[in-house]
This record gives sequence, C-alpha cells and structure tokens, in this order.
Amino acid sequence: MKNQEFKPNFLATGVGSVPQTTSEEALELIWKSVPFAPHWPQLPNLGAESSFVGQYLNVLIETGIIGDFENPKFQTEAADWVERMTMFYSLYLEALEGNEQALERFGLSLQGGEGFEAYYRDLESSGTRDALLLKGQLSGPLTVGMQITDKNRRSSYYDDTLRDMLLKALALHAEWQTKRLRRFGLPVLMTVDDPGLYGFGASTHVTLKREQLIEDLDTIFEGIIRQGGIPGAHVCAGMDWTLLFDSKVQVVNFDAYDYFQSMMALAEPLNGFLKRGGVLSWGIVPTNPIAWEETAQSLIQRLENNIAELVKRGIDEGLLRQQSMLTPSCGTGALQKELSEHVYKLLAEIRGLI
Repeated sequence: MKNQEFKPNFLATGVGSVPQTTSEEALELIWKSVPFAPHWPQLPNLGAESSFVGQYLNVLIETGIIGDFENPKFQTEAADWVERMTMFYSLYLEALEGNEQALERFGLSLQGGEGFEAYYRDLESSGTRDALLLKGQLSGPLTVGMQITDKNRRSSYYDDTLRDMLLKALALHAEWQTKRLRRFGLPVLMTVDDPGLYGFGASTHVTLKREQLIEDLDTIFEGIIRQGGIPGAHVCAGMDWTLLFDSKVQVVNFDAYDYFQSMMALAEPLNGFLKRGGVLSWGIVPTNPIAWEETAQSLIQRLENNIAELVKRGIDEGLLRQQSMLTPSCGTGALQKELSEHVYKLLAEIRGLI
C-alpha cells in the first residue's frame, strides 16, 4: 500500500504491550477493543526475554554478540569476538539476499515471541475477521542502543560498530515480522517504538546527531517498505517531531494527552507531513491512573479541541481527519490489569462514537 492510499479515518489500535501473562487473555482484550486494527500483544511480565529491550535481541544472543537476556552486554572482550562478528554479518547478508532460514534467525525467541506466535496462530485458525489492518511493533535503535552497554558500561549506541550490528538486527527483525503478517493479505502497520528520541536536542544528549538518527530510523523503515508494510514510529513524550517528518515514516504516533503542545508548535511541518500522505496517530487515552477520571466523551472533546487548535494554525482539517488514527498514549504493559482493560475500553468507546 502506497503512503497516499492509507487514509485510516480514526482507525484505532494499541501501542503494543499489555500486562496480561497469557496470550489468550491478551488477544481477547485486543480483538474486543480494536477489532479493525488488532496488534500482537507484547507480554513484558513474562520476563527479560519478553521485555521492551530484550525481545528483539534473539539473533545477537544466538550469535554470541550479546551475552544474555537478563543482563545484555556486548561481548567485545571475548577471545573469538571477530569470529562472532563474522558469523553475525554472514547471517545478515544471507537473509538480505533472500535466504528464508537466515531471515528466520532474526525473528523472536520462543518465549519472547509468545504473544506474536499466538496472534499469528489465531489469524491462521480464525481468519482476520473484521480487521482492515494488522499491526506489529518493535523497539527502536536509540532506546535499545542506550540501554545495552559495552564492557565499560558505555551505551552501545555511541560505538559505530556495535550500533551497526544492533541496527541491522532490528532492521531485519522488522522485515521478518512484516513479511509474516503480510501473508494474511491485509495492510501491515509496523511501528518502531523509540521513546529515547525525546532526548534529541536536550543538553544531556548533545552528542546525538539529527542526520544519524534519521539514517538509522530510515534503515528500519526501508526494510518495512521493502516487505510491503507501512512504517510507523511511536514516541510517548514531547520531541522535535520534524526529525520523524523528515524521515521515511508514514505514521507518527504521539502522546496527544500530555504532549499535544509539542505537536501544536510544529503545525507547519505537520501540514507538510500530512500533504505527503503522512498519518498522525493520536495517543489520546492516558495510560496512567488519570484514565479513571476520563470518559469517552471527555476524551473526544479533548481530541476535537486539539484538532481545532491545529486547524487554527493552518492544518487542512479534512486531510487531518482522513489521516488520523487513535491509540492509548503509550503501551499498557506496566499498568495494573484493571487499568489496562479500562484504557482499552475507553479506546473502543471512542472508536465507536467517532
């Protein structure tokens, strides 16, 4: 599906993580709440292998580049480090050249992929039902690279060699996931969740370079596009959104509940993003206890007020409404189960009313 053809008209989906510990319970919630754009459930409460950072490291651990899921560090001090790197890059090139078995190695581990495999099996056995789109997600290179360190506890993102391997692992994982979901014949939205991007421009992250960040993200977005998917990005904080608008991303998912001001300040570049076919995904349902105080009507009013503010600043209202999606403001994996269910219930009610 080409960028300009994707007009979701407030289609609702989730960010990814949920607090449930069984995929059956998680999928029941997802199909009930976002049946037109269901996503696979990330289950971080199952342990390190299913965590936001650990989930996508499988190939790097299998090839000995990173030690383990519990305490992931690059094994640069290993005596056979060069051989391990050679093994990884050989596998990468094989996968890139179309070797299916090699690409499979960039997928999720058995435990880390429990939610994904349950979702996939469910689609195989019960079909896509009312779904108009399938959604997948993975963690982004800056956030993961900041979390995983070298032997000196320095963030691997700052090391060109380590960042390159991490980026290649994530890029081919995105291709693997997109390719598998595309088998069901629906458009696939693949979102790169990279909350660390909020740090760009902050005094604490002065060494982050705009061109490098865009290049890294585009490496992943290009792989998603290559497999016929729609590349998205999610950041659950305020940031310089032009960094994403200037990349090859097609869907930008932001926390519209707490950080709308950061988007409002960039109305002109947002308008350019929409005109080239970009989609704004509104994280309008808060993922904290304040959600108990909100109703679908109060959140719709908030959304409408935000839309009105953007229109005042020159955004084409028809274009914006056509090219908008709805999500919670962030993943719900760290919430109590009851609050997570309430967040999804609000999202479903908003979708029904809009």
